[in-house]
Amino acid sequence: MLRDFLLRGDPDGRAGLLADCLKAARRMEQRARRCYGESLDQAAGGGSDDFVGMLVLDGCFVLQFLLQWSESDARCMQGTSTYVYYDLLLVENQMPYFVLAKLFNLVMGNGNAVDDADQGLLHLISSFFSLREPLGMVPLPPPAPELAGQFAEVYHLLHLQYQRIVMSPERRRIRRLTGLGASLHRIPVSLGSFRRTRANQARTPLAMPCVTVLQEFGVRFKEKPSPASQFDVTFRGGTMEIPRLVINGGTRILLANLFALEQTKDCWNEGTMTGYLVLMNALVNTGADVAVLQRHGILDNMLSNEEEAAAFFNQLGGSALFDPRTHRYARLFKDTNDFCDSRWNRYMAVLKRDHLRTPCSIINLLVAAILLFVSVISAGYVICRYRHSCT
Repeated sequence: MLRDFLLRGDPDGRAGLLADCLKAARRMEQRARRCYGESLDQAAGGGSDDFVGMLVLDGCFVLQFLLQWSESDARCMQGTSTYVYYDLLLVENQMPYFVLAKLFNLVMGNGNAVDDADQGLLHLISSFFSLREPLGMVPLPPPAPELAGQFAEVYHLLHLQYQRIVMSPERRRIRRLTGLGASLHRIPVSLGSFRRTRANQARTPLAMPCVTVLQEFGVRFKEKPSPASQFDVTFRGGTMEIPRLVINGGTRILLANLFALEQTKDCWNEGTMTGYLVLMNALVNTGADVAVLQRHGILDNMLSNEEEAAAFFNQLGGSALFDPRTHRYARLFKDTNDFCDSRWNRYMAVLKRDHLRTPCSIINLLVAAILLFVSVISAGYVICRYRHSCT
């Protein structure tokens, strides 16, 4: 891959192209090292030459693969491109985007040093990602011919995909994520503890009932017909509308790594992906909840069973660091809990739980209701006869 990529350069300067790439990587070494974790020295052998060589070798591999994909029949590389797509999204496989941009410009451009995303490279990556969108997620628009200004600064490939899937175009343009992706190694996440007043606890609940319990309270679930995005979940009039999602090996990789990226630094505070997984973790406790969402067309589970899908949401959502006062679905949590707390809905939930759980209990309730009705009619008939006899 390295040789094939270098052969794309200007024939007049091709002989010294590898040396130019190594020199450029050497100049970016310290900046690139600051993007990685402390374990990088051990992973790269601890030497400067090893690290610089890794940047050039890995960067050229990624660029050559993308160029080769763009020049070939997509059907011929379907299996390989899918495998590489998910491999490029792994948190531990990220490399600084400015390294890719510099190598791309050295070989394919005029060689000028640039920090901004190269227009051709940005379009190349976006085109590749657009054809590898996960099955069953809300489709994204194809990349526009002119991508300049559509994205905030790109830190790495996963960050670019994060901007495409999670961030709205408006947020991309007007808000540069603080610290997002500054640390590229895998960061363990845990559920943070927050001090909240009683008023905040009442106003922004941390949890809500799962799907099967919500059904007992009269909540209806429906696939959202025309969602603005994958995260366009609403609750109105006792109906929760959720965009359809297919759960398979690919979507698990994508969601888990976008979530891990969002959990870095301070980005979890308003994180859309974090809020989405917190919501799904609240809705899904067991495989029974997954089965209900499947019946309503919201989830299409392609894993081995419903319990595995439930475990996926519980593992990520249960480990999320988030502020219950500000996460994306805080209002939805409150509205749903308010609906369940109404007296009529509580009575209906008790009725369904205690008397309508099994066919036998339903039959017993119907028999009791019929007997009560007959008793009332009989009592009324006796009273009428008594009054009639007295007159």
